[in-house]
Amino acid sequence: MAQLLKSEPNFSDFMPVKKALYSRADLKCIAFHLKAGQKIPLHTSPHRVITLVLEGEGDFFVGSEEKMERLRKGEALLYEPSEPHGFVALQDMTVIAFVV
Repeated sequence: MAQLLKSEPNFSDFMPVKKALYSRADLKCIAFHLKAGQKIPLHTSPHRVITLVLEGEGDFFVGSEEKMERLRKGEALLYEPSEPHGFVALQDMTVIAFVV
């Protein structure tokens, strides 16, 4: 059965806002809302992670904070299991992460 996954923009001046939209053993969907300059630190996951920018622009870490890909609205990046990843917002940004 179809399920609407929706997250209204919800920004904080103090830290990124993270909201779980869906969670099962085989799939998680997480919304992130970051103001310009806010950051999700480098971390790893035992699963594949797909990040999709819904609004804004940011630098997405690929293995380290020194290696980045700049993503804009509508662009996505796939991380393999155990690959270090994270991101920093260059503009106010909304990102959806799919953990599969």
